[in-house]
Amino acid sequence: MTNPNIIRLTGFIMPVGNGAVGKTSVSRILEYTSRGKKPNEEILLGIQKTKNLEFEYATTNQVFGNREFSITLQFLVPPGQKEEDGDPSGRSFQQVIEIFKETIRRLDVVIFTYDLSNRQSFQDLEYWADAVKELLNDASHMLLLGTHLDRNERIELTEEEITAGLAHLQKKVSDFRPGWKGKSAHLEVSNLTGENLELLLRYISGSIISSRRMMR
Repeated sequence: MTNPNIIRLTGFIMPVGNGAVGKTSVSRILEYTSRGKKPNEEILLGIQKTKNLEFEYATTNQVFGNREFSITLQFLVPPGQKEEDGDPSGRSFQQVIEIFKETIRRLDVVIFTYDLSNRQSFQDLEYWADAVKELLNDASHMLLLGTHLDRNERIELTEEEITAGLAHLQKKVSDFRPGWKGKSAHLEVSNLTGENLELLLRYISGSIISSRRMMR
């Protein structure tokens, strides 16, 4: 029987970043995490490059304060191909957004995704902040998400650089949207080992609740 005291919400999340940084993998693996399952290499190898706007879903029950929530996370996963790349094998981010922009009503969370073992993917977040800014609203939360945490010996970024990068993204969003009051944070995860994925699931869930309250 359905518990009538559970508050049910659907939140909309868009991960952005270069190709192969783990945008699709994160959304797909979080669905496994939400069901108490552990990721593995076989699952990751079966995840293909995003060539269009893909939709992934995960539902999680979370308790915040004294209230229980059932939150459906709807991920809108765009390609990591830049318009100037000219790759004929799939649509660019800009082409996909132009097609689907009328159906993207609001984004509760934007996840700026990069590969911890690839400094260029981190530096390119400047590009993605400009690319996604018109899809934000004043209550959109953002998360700076580093993937491939399992590649300990190949990590190219320091904690100080990541913190500074988050502050830079916050300023870019604030400059574009002076009324922006969303929250932001950074987190590092491994889709392979599952490290910090449950924390990511909870952060996104809390951000959706917070974003909705801000928009009342």
